[in-house]
Amino acid sequence: MEWFKTKGFSYSVDEIDQLTQTINEQGSEQRIAMGLFSKAMNNFATDRSLETCLEALNASMQIANIRSRLVESYEYYARLLEREITRLNRLQQK
Repeated sequence: MEWFKTKGFSYSVDEIDQLTQTINEQGSEQRIAMGLFSKAMNNFATDRSLETCLEALNASMQIANIRSRLVESYEYYARLLEREITRLNRLQQK
């Protein structure tokens, strides 16, 4: 595993690359889901049937699920940054 030794980072390049890829994939999924939701809402606006209502609800739930995963990814990213800042502050105080 390659480490950011030259820049002082304590986590691996693979970990950061994987996190970046995950965030990008989730962002793409969200854009697709938003398009589906928009279509579903337009369908529901013109045809107020149970079926179109359920399609819009399903699309909404998919978006919520994707956003939940995005939040988890960003929280993990924030923890990585916090851990690195703490480590650098400790090194600076020595």
